[in-house]
Amino acid sequence: MKIVKVEAIPVRQPGDILAINDSAQDGIIIKVYTDEGIVGYGEVDSAPWVVKAIIESPVSHRICQGLANSVVGQDPFNVDSIWEKMYQSSMFYGRRGAVVQAMSGIDIAIWDIIGKALGKPLHKVFGATYRNKVRAYASILMPYTTEEAHDEALKWKEAGYTALKMGWGGFEGSNKDIKRLTEAARRAIGDDMDLMLDIGFIPNSDFQIDAASRILMAQSIREYNPYWIEEPLSPDDYEGYRKLAESTDLRIACGENETTKYGFKQLIDYCKVSIVQPDITRCGGFTEARKIASYAQTNHITVVPHAWSSGIVIAASLQFIASIPNGSLLEFCEADTPIRKELLAEDFHMAGGYVSVPEKPGLGIEINDEAIEKYRVDTY
Repeated sequence: MKIVKVEAIPVRQPGDILAINDSAQDGIIIKVYTDEGIVGYGEVDSAPWVVKAIIESPVSHRICQGLANSVVGQDPFNVDSIWEKMYQSSMFYGRRGAVVQAMSGIDIAIWDIIGKALGKPLHKVFGATYRNKVRAYASILMPYTTEEAHDEALKWKEAGYTALKMGWGGFEGSNKDIKRLTEAARRAIGDDMDLMLDIGFIPNSDFQIDAASRILMAQSIREYNPYWIEEPLSPDDYEGYRKLAESTDLRIACGENETTKYGFKQLIDYCKVSIVQPDITRCGGFTEARKIASYAQTNHITVVPHAWSSGIVIAASLQFIASIPNGSLLEFCEADTPIRKELLAEDFHMAGGYVSVPEKPGLGIEINDEAIEKYRVDTY
């Protein structure tokens, strides 16, 4: 079997894209074709047209070429060596960031091909099934008022979730705002439901973000027993993360903006975070995520993948979590966008607080190609 084509398809919801932290408003779907008719699907949670250029660019020189040049003609079962070839051939302009994110989508699609060729779901291809369902947490944006925060939190408790993450939005305010919103959410759901807080790291005109301010914030919300505090500092503030982790007994979680095992080694060894959150569509795909999870396991660190785009990343996350011993919790994006809700022929559903791991070959899902074509945008 040989790979004959890599296609990068930007998709975008109709109307305006809002400048909020909702990456399910657009996306880029990756299709990898083989000479035996098997097509693998992946996606990348990044800037769609940047990723498209990275994949489709022609050869400039040996270590500066578009990723498709490294993939076409390869046997998909050589997936590890394909990953290294992509990494080496983009060394001149890559190594981190958008290039590794683009690699992620291709890698996911290649693993989807492998699973389909073998007739097995990816968790079985990876050689382990630690769980056949995963506890899900509803993942939503934090409203800006305490009344809205209370009502929104209560909505997802009544929907049957046992865990909830609220993030960004109103948390872009002061520490006092963060405390008021957290208190409102906790009051709505009671003490028997886990509450995660995705604080975010975008400063506004009234305050700047640093470790000292976040230490005070953590102290002020400790009484509301957050399950974790997520990404409260800039992804590059390794020193700040270390100070924060050392100052509190609350779990500190981060990693959605990190790529490669090298970046996650820094988060684990130096920053001392409690939970790492690789996004399969951004960190380097399954090939790199499995190495990240293995290193985390040696350090007794829990892995909870970030997943906020289409159903493809939910499927990838489920296959990944099922296959690692230190996996826990599924981020179940509840953004009401067509990119999130329509790209699968049948969307995932939470039942009793859990989402089942797909058992069909590959990613275990059926893609709605009509929806991809409906929302496809080839120019911007």
